[in-house]
Amino acid sequence: MPGNHELWTHRREPLRLRGVERYEHLVAMCRRLGVYTPEDSYPVWQYDAGPLVIAPLFLLYDYSFLPEGATTKAEALERAYAAGIIANDESMLHADPYPSKQAWCDARLASTERRLAALPAGTSTILVNHFPLVREPTRVLRYPAFAQWCGTVRTADWPRRFNAAAVVYGHLHIPRTTWHDGIRHVEVSLGYPREWRRRAAPPVIPRQILPVLAER
Repeated sequence: MPGNHELWTHRREPLRLRGVERYEHLVAMCRRLGVYTPEDSYPVWQYDAGPLVIAPLFLLYDYSFLPEGATTKAEALERAYAAGIIANDESMLHADPYPSKQAWCDARLASTERRLAALPAGTSTILVNHFPLVREPTRVLRYPAFAQWCGTVRTADWPRRFNAAAVVYGHLHIPRTTWHDGIRHVEVSLGYPREWRRRAAPPVIPRQILPVLAER
């Protein structure tokens, strides 16, 4: 599940692909390594409690995680620029050939929603995405304005609609487990070594999603 960093096109790197072409390049590279991607058939894990479809997702964001008091993307971005809180995505994550990242996000949401809705009735899933599927985990961000680069409100009901036994995500660099609507949401990002020094313990590797163990 690529995140924003994998999609960056930095001016000093030799690979000049942007947007969808860059994503497709990553998909091809992962397939050569035997790694499942959001473009492949969803694998099924034969869990003791019953089969689970593991759904790797690539959904992007659409600036709809607005900071408190903001009503539009333009207003939220203006506030962020004024405060000096600007994601590098604004200069390095391109949406070509889509006219904007919101448009690319719209397309990804539509195609992914169709795939998940086509699963047999009653199918249990593990939904895995780089960005959180619900807004709540972003409430603890040190800089609330950064939330607009962290997901979309349009996936808020997906864990319930698609019968998720768990949701797995990263991006925020705040490894923890939270529960929303009775569903476990696990952030598994490692973050940077400088971030580890602020914590009582280094990241637990690997993170076990199921069966549920006592969380540290």
